[in-house]
Amino acid sequence: MPPIARLVLILALIVVVMVVYGRVVGRRDRERSLNDLTPRARAAVAEEIAAGHKVNAIKLYRDATGAPLADARRAVDGWYVTGQGTRTAGRAASQGSLTQEACLRISALVRDGRREEARALYADATGASDAEATAIIRTWDPDQNI
Repeated sequence: MPPIARLVLILALIVVVMVVYGRVVGRRDRERSLNDLTPRARAAVAEEIAAGHKVNAIKLYRDATGAPLADARRAVDGWYVTGQGTRTAGRAASQGSLTQEACLRISALVRDGRREEARALYADATGASDAEATAIIRTWDPDQNI
């Protein structure tokens, strides 16, 4: 076998090993890091997103969870609604689009683990998109004082 063919074969083998290693070892539960956020960190990230400061939100997320940049970016992108940001529950309530009764009902649903119903209620009450409602309910603090 000519030396150049041997070199190409070795390089191809290295690339295959790196890709397989990255897919196996790099696989993470994306929700795990989000669950590691404290209520204060969740609120800070949500406020940065709502203000349109995506880079700051990623930085806060990384500081709070220790997540790698790519994971933090994916988490914030899943939270982020292009062009609108994401309203926090407190902001939605203060703007009158979410009543105290709806907040209490959503909190009860989140506490009971019925997040899909909570998401639907939030979307109906505020007119939020599915992505925005999902992001809000994912970070909903059932003990918040609105």
